Amino acid sequence: MDTLTLIDQKEQLRKKAEELIANAEKEIRKLNDGEALELNHLKEEISNIDSQIKQIEEETKRNYKPQIKNKTMEKFSLLKAINDVANNRQLDERAQEVVSTGVAEMRKAGLSCGGQIVLPIEERADIQATVATAGQENVAEDKLGILEPLRANLVLVQAGASYMTGLIGNVSIPAYSGSNVTWAGEVTEATEGVGTFSEVNLEPKRLTAKIDVSKQFLMQDSNSAEEMLKRDIVAAISNKLEATILGAGAGSATEPKGLLNGVTADTAAITYKDIVAMEAELEDANVRGDIKYIVSPSAKADLKTTDKGTDTGKYLMEGNEVNGYPVLCTSAVADKGVVMGNFSDYVIGQWGGIDLTIDPYTQAAKGKVRLVINAYFDAKPRREEAFVTKVLKA
Repeated sequence: MDTLTLIDQKEQLRKKAEELIANAEKEIRKLNDGEALELNHLKEEISNIDSQIKQIEEETKRNYKPQIKNKTMEKFSLLKAINDVANNRQLDERAQEVVSTGVAEMRKAGLSCGGQIVLPIEERADIQATVATAGQENVAEDKLGILEPLRANLVLVQAGASYMTGLIGNVSIPAYSGSNVTWAGEVTEATEGVGTFSEVNLEPKRLTAKIDVSKQFLMQDSNSAEEMLKRDIVAAISNKLEATILGAGAGSATEPKGLLNGVTADTAAITYKDIVAMEAELEDANVRGDIKYIVSPSAKADLKTTDKGTDTGKYLMEGNEVNGYPVLCTSAVADKGVVMGNFSDYVIGQWGGIDLTIDPYTQAAKGKVRLVINAYFDAKPRREEAFVTKVLKA
């Protein structure tokens, strides 16, 4: 017998017992022998039912296994979300949750978004599992896996550049240029040793890129296909970002200034003396720390094949170093560009998430869907003097 039936029987017995007592009280008398016997019988039955209910509750408690009561949401699939949008289907609940988080992230940064899918760049975890025991929730991590690959993909970050996310509005970053420390006589009033601070202002600038993906690829349901698409998105963003930073652009209200802006190509081949001069320029500016080179592939080829002197058999670049300083190479560097410096004095800022516009029409004749990627970045050196640049002779 189940608990509810027993409780119902107990309630009926209780009412009978109350009626017996009420009738005697109404007649202003005590219970007669028959009524007293019936009342005792009712009490025994109620007590017996209480014991049965208690036994059932204890047995239920012993056999209880926590069960997930809510919907366990499936893992977010970017491929499926893009395919759903391209085919005018509604996003599933998990995708809607991710997009809502991305839109909130963009709004927090003070930005608008126009794409059908907005990926939150810093989604750490989603509370999606449920009550395992009373009052307790299980939290399941479900990172989108975009932020860390993006950082890792940037050669500038490998060189030590600061990468800031979660920015809100325009950001002013202090740049310290040294302290005013002086000698003074024993009784001379001390002057303040306060350093000079300037500010580097970062403002969100829209970076846009596009990827064409075949409709057949979007129908794939595998982790490898999902990761490949994410890598392509990360590569599209990082390639454009670094090509701008390590380029020669003058910069504007819509684009960061390139580190090689205003640098004219050498008219003579690079020499060991030129290398030492670059080092000396940094030392004169009191630039210390983890100094590295970032060079283009063609500049690297010149450095690896240029003798330090005349037939010494030693070259400007040996292994992955130039005169003891590590060298990183990327095709993002313009021409035969060479950038040397302490890259921890370079700041890359990112606002909001990644805004994806799904365009199923432009490349429809080729069986492809175009993804238009929009993200917001800015990048500047905190100290201009922390970098020395050169463009080798063509």
